[in-house]
Amino acid sequence: MWGPYATLTDTVHKNSYAAIDPLRPELSQAGRTVVITGGNSGVGYGVAQAFIRASAARVIILGRRVEVLATAAQNLTVEAGAGYKGEVLGLPCDISDVAAVNTLWEKLRADGIFVDVLVLNVAAFAPSKPLLEVGTDAIWKIYGANVRAQLQMTERFYKQEGKGASDTKNLVHVSTASIHDFIKITSNALGYGLTKHAGQLTLQLIAQDTPPEKMQVVSYHPGAIFTDAAKSSGWTEDALPWDHVDLPGHFAVWAASPEAKFLHGRFVWAAWDVEQLKNGKLRKRIDEEPAFLKIGVNGL
Repeated sequence: MWGPYATLTDTVHKNSYAAIDPLRPELSQAGRTVVITGGNSGVGYGVAQAFIRASAARVIILGRRVEVLATAAQNLTVEAGAGYKGEVLGLPCDISDVAAVNTLWEKLRADGIFVDVLVLNVAAFAPSKPLLEVGTDAIWKIYGANVRAQLQMTERFYKQEGKGASDTKNLVHVSTASIHDFIKITSNALGYGLTKHAGQLTLQLIAQDTPPEKMQVVSYHPGAIFTDAAKSSGWTEDALPWDHVDLPGHFAVWAASPEAKFLHGRFVWAAWDVEQLKNGKLRKRIDEEPAFLKIGVNGL
């Protein structure tokens, strides 16, 4: 067991480790442009740090708050130091706004920017109440952020004109443990669980019809990270054995590499050891069982 949840790998991690170190030559993102939704704080900020460490040519973080976004981009640049030859940009965009998303992608096209890696990191939350108490309007608003926005971002990413640094686009989805833990999480956070399940299934179905050579899609649970959002939700630093933000950050870089191709369309945890996923009995199940680590009622 890892925390309150079962794990598929014998080894689990709470911080980065050698196999997902962004400095590994095999994980290099040199020459590539990376867009990260919600990249101005928390897990998204950690993902941005990781892609900078992996030598991405351009890291673009998206967020709604212009001042916070500008400060985050500046901080990332300072942290990167003089040795980093790429650039960090902060572009304001509320991905739950259809027009704002279209404006973003039109700007990128007009500026001659082709996105090689898209990291979908933003999620909207719902009150922990029965669905009928929350109401259709409120749930539909959350659905727009957790499903429609992810689909729109993915469609615009996939349908870009031009050519990137490589032939393969990489979509990395920062998901949630509620994808497989219906009893502990989804049943207590109904609106969140409902929409995150739908969002995960959306990307799973896209991956089903999209060869990984064209767009590789990997979804993962980032772990328990003590972010500002966690603080504002009432959590304290000693409430859980929190994971280090480098774990989901570095895992995102690994997920955007050819090494993760075998997980195309699947959902995993950042904490699970990638060497054990890549080899042995787990790899055999991934290769031989089409429904393994995917959404669906399996076993009937």
